[in-house]
Amino acid sequence: AGIDAFLVRLEGWYMRGLEWVLKNKLFSMVCASSLFVASLFLLSILKINFLPPTDTGEFEIHVKTPSGYTLENTMAKIDELDALVTTMVPEIEAAVFYVGSSSALTMTDAPNQAFGRIRLVPSQDRKRTVHQIMPLVQEALSTGLSDCDITVLNGGFDSLLALGTGGQGYQMEIFGTDLDTVSDVARTARSILALDPDVFKTDISVRADDELLIADLSQSYMGALGITPYEAGVTGRILFGGMSAGTLRVDDNDYPIRVDSDIAGQPINEDTLNRIAIRTRDGRYVSFAAFSTVEAKPALTRIDRRNRNFSVVITGYLRVDDQSGVGERMDKAMAALSLPAGVQYKVAGASELMGDSIRSLLLMLAIAVFLVYAVMVIQFERFIQPLIIMASIPFCLIGVVLGLYAFGSALSIIAMLALITLGGTVVNNAIVMVDYINLLRRDYGLELRAALLQGSASRMRPILMTSLTTLVGVLPMALARGNGSEVYAPLGQAIFGGLFTSTLITLFIIPVLYELVERRTADPRMAALNVQETTHE
Repeated sequence: AGIDAFLVRLEGWYMRGLEWVLKNKLFSMVCASSLFVASLFLLSILKINFLPPTDTGEFEIHVKTPSGYTLENTMAKIDELDALVTTMVPEIEAAVFYVGSSSALTMTDAPNQAFGRIRLVPSQDRKRTVHQIMPLVQEALSTGLSDCDITVLNGGFDSLLALGTGGQGYQMEIFGTDLDTVSDVARTARSILALDPDVFKTDISVRADDELLIADLSQSYMGALGITPYEAGVTGRILFGGMSAGTLRVDDNDYPIRVDSDIAGQPINEDTLNRIAIRTRDGRYVSFAAFSTVEAKPALTRIDRRNRNFSVVITGYLRVDDQSGVGERMDKAMAALSLPAGVQYKVAGASELMGDSIRSLLLMLAIAVFLVYAVMVIQFERFIQPLIIMASIPFCLIGVVLGLYAFGSALSIIAMLALITLGGTVVNNAIVMVDYINLLRRDYGLELRAALLQGSASRMRPILMTSLTTLVGVLPMALARGNGSEVYAPLGQAIFGGLFTSTLITLFIIPVLYELVERRTADPRMAALNVQETTHE
């Protein structure tokens, strides 16, 4: 009884408020439009990312030592790193390091690289988030370990996402037909990116910090000494890298045979060539230094191509989870550069995928809105009244933006999915209201203003029932906490905010729009029906 009495009073308050709004249409529409414009402005200052960064209790440490380091040297550095991280982060539950590889999935031999995966205790057992721990570890390792290039990145879901997007952070691809020109522009872009306040570290896909030791074999000298190029090549391969020499079969077991030397893996210089010799066909031993010279030259670590162009990717690892600011500043900086002919650039990685996904989702939203409108045109057998109902869709953006902003969430693909969901649900309340107002005017002959007041007040209770059930249902998702909740929480926050504001718009602005439209496009059939009923009476 108390609840029913409260709802009766609420209907009375709502009817008086709606009557005031109908008398002050201009003021009401200006307020609603101002809120919509303000939400568009607030949308421009929201953080933007592909998917929200998550705290799954893991982070990764990528280590690069100088190119001359052996596996033992790198392992010694990892031991220092492990001790330092263990002291700094008491929340560690387990840690594993892969020495000689750049990741747990890479099978290539890289003695100067290492990869570590750190797992923390569950979030309820620690006071700091992984996003608070990672910057401290990055700063401590960068200053505490010499001769090491260290990058600390988020693990868990973010690490899996990076496998599909090409890596974490902001990425820009420089491509063109000339490798040297593309590399020069990429280094310039990297220096610009390094100055960005949101970037704590930069990287480039192509480096020139490796060295190749090139042995130049003189064919004329080899011919004079009686040495063939094949003999010199095979001997050099055995001495410096080892060589497979077949398989030994003993008692149905096969054993691979490998020919190796004691200088493989040792430093190579001119004296090394003097100490090794090759046996000629006539039995003489000739020093390698007699027909070859050794020269060290800088070499690129890798050469990438895309669409028959040389490609170099620069990466900026961010202090924040918002890529929009970095993207805008880099676009302005690159536009100010005078790029050489044939060199172009574009965003890559997660930024590129985010742009493509947002365009696809906007197209899906447009299709969904059109289908909703088409269904209502068929049901109402009118074109104008469905447009009145569709007015509740753009105004739900007010709540979406406010919901994300209030919880500190970013505009992501998850939030865009919430917009598409709202596009088909926020119209339900307006359909209920407009359909009942039409019924009062058609079957009971009520005047427009009376039908608006009575129909809106009587539909207030079912509108609140349907809206509150959805709002309360998504509230646990919006307030979710714990490992990985950052991924799905923005979905609940956007739906909650959008449905809340669209309900208010439905209760007050939809009647205003209905009266404005119906007074200008009065249905002559309804007027004729009223005349006939009066004559009959």
